[in-house]
Amino acid sequence: MRIKRLQPAFPRIIPKGSWKALVVLFVGLLLTAITVSYTKNLIEKTALQDFEFDSADLQNKLEARLRAHAQLLRSGVALFASSDTVTRENWRQFHEHSRVQQNMPGIQGFGYTMIIPPEQLSHHIRKTRESGFPDYTVWPEGERDIYTSIIYLEPFSGRNLRAFGYDMFSEEVRQKAMKTARDSAFAVLSGKVLLVQETSEDVQAGTLMYVPVYRRGMPVNTVEERREALQGWVYSPYRINDLTEGILGNWDHPGPDRIHLRIYDNIMRSGDDLLYDSQADESAVKNEEPNLSITLPVRLNSEEWIMVLTRKSEDLSLFNSSLLMVLASGLIISLLLFLLTLSLVKTSKDVKQIQQLNTQLEKLNSDKDRFISILGHDLRNPFNSLLGFLDILTKDFHLLGEEKIQHYLGHLNTVAKNTYGLLENLMEWSKTQSGNVPFKPEVISFKDICNEVCLQVSPNAGAKNIRVNSCIGEDIKIFADSEMLKTVLRNLCTNAIKFTNRGGEVIVCAEQDPRHVKITVSDTGVGIRPELLPKLFDISRSVTTNGTENENGTGLGLIICRELISLHGGKIWAKSTPGKGTSFIFTIPYAGSLKPDSAIIVETTGRKN
Repeated sequence: MRIKRLQPAFPRIIPKGSWKALVVLFVGLLLTAITVSYTKNLIEKTALQDFEFDSADLQNKLEARLRAHAQLLRSGVALFASSDTVTRENWRQFHEHSRVQQNMPGIQGFGYTMIIPPEQLSHHIRKTRESGFPDYTVWPEGERDIYTSIIYLEPFSGRNLRAFGYDMFSEEVRQKAMKTARDSAFAVLSGKVLLVQETSEDVQAGTLMYVPVYRRGMPVNTVEERREALQGWVYSPYRINDLTEGILGNWDHPGPDRIHLRIYDNIMRSGDDLLYDSQADESAVKNEEPNLSITLPVRLNSEEWIMVLTRKSEDLSLFNSSLLMVLASGLIISLLLFLLTLSLVKTSKDVKQIQQLNTQLEKLNSDKDRFISILGHDLRNPFNSLLGFLDILTKDFHLLGEEKIQHYLGHLNTVAKNTYGLLENLMEWSKTQSGNVPFKPEVISFKDICNEVCLQVSPNAGAKNIRVNSCIGEDIKIFADSEMLKTVLRNLCTNAIKFTNRGGEVIVCAEQDPRHVKITVSDTGVGIRPELLPKLFDISRSVTTNGTENENGTGLGLIICRELISLHGGKIWAKSTPGKGTSFIFTIPYAGSLKPDSAIIVETTGRKN
């Protein structure tokens, strides 16, 4: 039986000693978090690289095609530079042999617009009408400092017929691009316009590319010389949707990781500057929040468009399969390692318990051997004495005098008392081992217990003229079983008297600390040799020594004291100086250390673990 004092606590969920498993679980979860974070970053990096690669591919295709278009227009300029006169038929054949629609799909037309001085406008219109176009005119009407007219445009059919005779220089956006091309001698793209080719159906944003045509033989080294030498422009009009799809082909496939492409002709990227939107008619798709975005320029000489590309990448979703797999694997592995470590901890604890049980069994076997030894030796000798004296009294009673008979009866009385004491000790020790000792702790005054025990041992002390004194304060309260405490104190005092010479002294003192009361029983007796001190409380090694006046002992008294003190959760030990005396010290819980909400748990094990 054992007593424990516990403070209130939450119920234990994780078995005691399982901190190693918790550490393993924490480390596993930490590594899982690090791995998930690393995997997430790797997925994001890969998704971004793929997105940047796809975006750069679109950028390269657009820039390459625009350069090819510029080169086509320069071929047209070369036609003018190599001929004194380029007729409509020459222009048609050039376009046909260039196979523009087959090689460069998406071009609305391939044309030439010439400059017409105001004084030559009427002559120009008359000559063109005489060449087979009776309805021809330069439009829009109105007086201007300079006129231009689209006179050649292939294919000369369908929508392109609407542009015949149009003065592009009369419109601000076109005029700006034409002037820039004139002054720089480079191919130049215009801003966003609405082509005159547009009808009421499938209206698209438009743009135009211009390359200047200079008169043969005139210098073009400076801006002034170029303006003076300007003859007209070779140009191409583009309907942006047709142009982009002609360049990129069937690139926009609906589905996961689809790219949303928008093209602006201005870095401000306002709605009015939007040239192209790959998902303009798909409101549901446009409402999706993208998680990847990039802005790239599409350059042609000094001009550039702005490409804005976005993507809703499934790889960046929290429910990405790779990420979930890593997370699930990490959690499962961490949990398995946690359970495995718990199992190992439990196994280790079981092994320790088995070892403790083996140790206890060995001690029980040793105690059993000691018990049998006591029964066989310490009981046999007294009974031999009893039988011997009884045999003498039985056979020679009539021969013995009264004094001799009284002497033998005195010996018989002493042997019987000692044997009875031995049996009492054996029974008390046996009860402590079997757990059958009733244990009823309560708050009691130690001074009262001490006074009662001192009164009980006073006859033994008086027989040897030994003083038994105490120094116990009135306020010392302990939490103990009063009967057990009396047994302990009586054993220690009796032991002290036995080994103290006549005229000596036995003192019982008590000291109080915040948790315990330390009780000391000191004597001025013969003391104990140092090599015997470790054996005092061990039944397997205990020794029995006669007192100063040959008093007998069993060696069980101190063993019983140790067991009873252990039931209280205390300790007992001894200090001794041979020839000067011995002090036995033990501790008992101080009643004042018990809190109102403390719990007392009694385990009826009968042994201290």
